[in-house]
Amino acid sequence: MNETAQPVYRFGPFRYDSGQRLLFREDETVPLAPKLSETLRVLLEHHGKVVDKAELMREVWPDATVEEVGLARNISQLRKALGDEGKAARYIETLPKRGYRFTGEVETEDAGAGAPADRKTMLPPAWRRFLLAAATLGAIVGLVYWQFYRPSRYFTSDAQVARVAVVPFECLSPELDCYVFPHGLTDLLVTRLSQLKDVHVLSQSTVYRFQRARLSMPFMARLLAQDVTLEGSIQRAGEKVRITARLVDVHSATLVWSDSYEYPVRQLAEAQELAAEEIAAQVDAHLRAHGRPLPASH
Repeated sequence: MNETAQPVYRFGPFRYDSGQRLLFREDETVPLAPKLSETLRVLLEHHGKVVDKAELMREVWPDATVEEVGLARNISQLRKALGDEGKAARYIETLPKRGYRFTGEVETEDAGAGAPADRKTMLPPAWRRFLLAAATLGAIVGLVYWQFYRPSRYFTSDAQVARVAVVPFECLSPELDCYVFPHGLTDLLVTRLSQLKDVHVLSQSTVYRFQRARLSMPFMARLLAQDVTLEGSIQRAGEKVRITARLVDVHSATLVWSDSYEYPVRQLAEAQELAAEEIAAQVDAHLRAHGRPLPASH
């Protein structure tokens, strides 16, 4: 069964094949993103008539809710592709608070008279959308693998290592200065852990970037292929500062180890140093106990 032929629109030096969703200038293809092509198709189908913004958004984004700013951006990019920018617009007219109208002279002809196309090899629109989505997903997966999982040339691929992300400890007592003390402790922990053999510590700048983006730390750890996270809390308990540390398995969310340490509140600098040293030693011991092939303690 033959598909119903969809028209070809000619305007100025352009030809738009609505069946293939392709725009040509003379004999050269003008690259258009799918949504730009759909916007042009709707305007051409209603050429000479005003298309309300709401109707245009329904036609172009049938399965999504889009703000008017997204439509305006589409129109702007489409004008740029058509060379229709500036005050003397030839093709697309904006009617404030209403919508848009295609004002250029348009000739409509049967698809057979337009650019030749092998209709036997053309895929239905639904299949083309599926293949485009699959290709996009494949590109994203490839990018994530290349960015986060591809072995670094600085480490051998068969090295038995533990990958640790240190999450800044939560400060539960504002009087302790909830910026300086936790960050100082975190920096010392990262330094101590990175000195351990066969332990790779995630860059703190990466951890802070995920925190600023308000993304969860378990999600970050999974995405960046970490093995365990080191997290905890800091609070004042009378004349002492209590530091609680937790080592959590990323893949099973199992609590591997947890302990609390108390130090005099008047000696916070010393507390940071002592806590970092004791916590790093415990992390090393528990990673070794859970199967990381390390030599004797160094």
